[in-house]
Amino acid sequence: MAEPDDTLETLSAFQARMDAMPARRAELIAAARAAGHSWPKIGAALGMSHQGAMKAAAVEH
Repeated sequence: MAEPDDTLETLSAFQARMDAMPARRAELIAAARAAGHSWPKIGAALGMSHQGAMKAAAVEH
C-alpha cells in the first residue's frame, strides 16, 4: 500500500512559516537594537544596508 501524498500539507506548513518570517525578523532586529547593536552592524548581519535593516524592522507584527 502506498503512503498518502502529503506534499500539499507540507507545502502549506512551509508557507505558514515563511509568512511569519518578516515579523520574526523584526522581533530579532528589535532585540539586537535593545542589546545596543548599531544599525550598520545589524544590516551587516542580515546581508543588507543599515537602511534595509531599518525598513525590515518596520514590519508590523
